[in-house]
Parts: sequence; structure tokens; C-alpha cells
Amino acid sequence: MNSSDNQRAASKTLGDLFDAAEAAAEIVSRGIDAWREDRLLRLAGEAVISRIGDAANKLPEEVRLSTPQVPWDEIRSNRILVAHIYHRIDYEIIWETLVKDIPQMVNALAGWRECNPGRQDEQEH
Repeated sequence: MNSSDNQRAASKTLGDLFDAAEAAAEIVSRGIDAWREDRLLRLAGEAVISRIGDAANKLPEEVRLSTPQVPWDEIRSNRILVAHIYHRIDYEIIWETLVKDIPQMVNALAGWRECNPGRQDEQEH
């Protein structure tokens, strides 16, 4: 894969992370009571966590190293939990992840993108 392919892949991965974060925000907007009562909403939360973990695995190391405030190892571990060890999921922890951790990740990635506008421009062409 050449450099421009890597840049396109990074741009797509960032887009995937931002899309999943939007879905997380939609889930959170329904409130904690809906979360606790609606099994399908909790399953949607699991899917969001899984999608974010998949994207985190594809994110270039340069981005991960430039955003040390994001717990990338935990994000990838959570993906394994919801995909393979689902019988041990604590939905209160998943809720906290959707409410607090994902917005923090988005802020860090948005900051990285803002500090690297030339790279973003290259990635989109």
C-alpha cells in the first residue's frame, strides 16, 4: 500500500470513528432509563463499541501515538469483550463508555485532525 492509500485509509478510519461516535450520542440522547429498559438499545450500544474497536485497530499508529489521552488498548479490549465474552458485559460500564469515553475520544481525534490540516487535505484527495 502506498502513502496515498495509507492516507485514504486513515481518513476513512477517522470517518468510521466519528460515525460510530454519532451513533453513541444518539443512544445516549435517549437517556439512562431507556438504556436500562430497552434490550435493543443495549445491543446497539454493543455494536457501537465493537465498531469503534474495529476502527481503532485500523487507525495508523501515528494517530494513536499522537492522542495518548485516548485509552486505545482499552478500546480494543472492549471490542473483544462485546464480540466474544458478551455473557459478562456490564451494561452500566458500557453506558459510561458511551456517555464519557467516546466523547473524549472524539475530542482528541478532532484535535489531532485540527493540528494536522495538511495531512487531512492530503487524505481527502
